[in-house]
Amino acid sequence: MKYCSQCHQHKEVTLFSKCKATKDGLQPKCKECNKIDNRKFRIERPEHHADWQRSNLGRLLEIVSKYRKADKTPLIYRITNPDGETYIGMTQMYFSVRRMEHIANYKKAKIGQHSAPIPLLHASFDKWGVDKHTFKVLVEFPNMDRKQLGYIESSFIKSFQNINKSLNIRIK
Repeated sequence: MKYCSQCHQHKEVTLFSKCKATKDGLQPKCKECNKIDNRKFRIERPEHHADWQRSNLGRLLEIVSKYRKADKTPLIYRITNPDGETYIGMTQMYFSVRRMEHIANYKKAKIGQHSAPIPLLHASFDKWGVDKHTFKVLVEFPNMDRKQLGYIESSFIKSFQNINKSLNIRIK
């Protein structure tokens, strides 16, 4: 049991985050109190995160690079619009991150920061809205290399092209 310095309650040590700087190796406040403080800080200082990224670009790139290299299960996914038209993709990163990348790239293309590399998918986002599309993992392939994954992805793409339901035309 450990005492929380904010809510003044004794709680299990599993309810405290680690902190190398303290004698017992745990934060003085419990996770729940930290969560409340963090939320309050983000509301009061919304610019802090963006400022940190700008002033610590090298560290940010190091963190992103390390994250991308982490072991993740390769997978094939699809993005489907209400008409059943489907974009097939493959990734070796977390699916939630890949989904956010698609949305971020779409938004950047909309404001002219870069061209739409997947024009049919982006046109579908324009027509239906991103929220009307379903993002789904089709299959995961532990221990598969990128070349093999690409072969399977192209097979999925061809099957949707054969029924004229593919959104996979890319501009390079």
